[in-house]
Amino acid sequence: MTNPRRVLVIGAGLSGLAAAYRLERAGVDVAILEARDRVGGRAWRLPVGDAFFDAGCEALDHEHAALRSLAAEVGVAVWEAPPWSSDPPEDLQGSDAELFEEFEREVGGLAGRVDPDHPDELEGAAELDAKSLAGWLGDRRASARVLEAVENWIAVASSTVPTKEMSLLAYAVKLAAGAAPTGLTLRFEGGPGALAESLLAELGGRVELGKAVAGVEEDGSGVAVRLLDGTVERAERVIVAVPLTSQRDLRFAPALPEHRRRALAEALYGRVLKEAAVFDSEARVPSPELSADGHFYAAAHDPRLLIRFAGAGAARREVDLAGVGPRPAAQVRVDWSAEGWTRGSYLILGPGQLLRWGQRLGESHGRVHFAGAERSTLKSYMEGAVRAADEVVVEVLEAL
Repeated sequence: MTNPRRVLVIGAGLSGLAAAYRLERAGVDVAILEARDRVGGRAWRLPVGDAFFDAGCEALDHEHAALRSLAAEVGVAVWEAPPWSSDPPEDLQGSDAELFEEFEREVGGLAGRVDPDHPDELEGAAELDAKSLAGWLGDRRASARVLEAVENWIAVASSTVPTKEMSLLAYAVKLAAGAAPTGLTLRFEGGPGALAESLLAELGGRVELGKAVAGVEEDGSGVAVRLLDGTVERAERVIVAVPLTSQRDLRFAPALPEHRRRALAEALYGRVLKEAAVFDSEARVPSPELSADGHFYAAAHDPRLLIRFAGAGAARREVDLAGVGPRPAAQVRVDWSAEGWTRGSYLILGPGQLLRWGQRLGESHGRVHFAGAERSTLKSYMEGAVRAADEVVVEVLEAL
């Protein structure tokens, strides 16, 4: 057993790194335990031939103030790029087009009325939370063409779970919380991994890689963190900053409260893969850019890179990127659903889950605190991860 730290952080994704960075700057003795052999979690840039591919995260918004502030502090610049996501479908006609526009107005109106910090206060909140996006369309007898268009635009290109499994209220809350108000037109110099690496450099030797955690046990004098290798680390406080998919494997003592146990049992992380092919010249983007096969686009930082983002049902499809042009010089593919320490994309709340437990993921459990984008109102964005870090640091500093 090592000498106890004041705070141990479990997980070196952006939220864990940001929390540790803020605590270290506040003079707290802090360390991070990370199961992988790298930092960043989903913020990961890897080589593909002589190019580099952002396997996760990638884009941010002008309004993502917490994320931009953190990046500026550690010297990571941003630059302007084309919008990451595809535009809404334009090929719908007649009543199909009218219903799609009504759907956009309904969601936009909800986002304009709801307080993302107190969604339960919205009139009819429970009914709206219980309704799925596909359910709203089904109530209006949407055609198969409209259902497919919405599925591709929202599930395949972004949210990574089928629209029948997405809460209407939770989706509106995400928009209200600042998902992409200016179009996600910013990118990090060096990719999102550059931010993770800069935070690692600021933290020095406080990040321990290859340290997989098995259990978190609180006693009268602090918290014991048991690792899979049998060693034990101790701290006054612990911050858990790993996805709920990984938290399911941890043994907590005392037992977690009922709302968190329910969250661990029910939480849905989308199915998603990203793949890239690098060509000798500018990549040819297939038409249409968005279909049931995924969202195809040329990388903003290197037009030779053709990227496919495939969420929900598209993630199960095999697509030959070489089929859209000349044979690529190199290819790489990352299936986040099969990645051992993530096992999915990000938390997307299903019908009823926002009001049942989705608002309570930031509640501490004795000396154990929780970070990660899941804690924030912007659960599937880098901005949410950093907002959560800022919140948990205030909480921990008040408790120490």
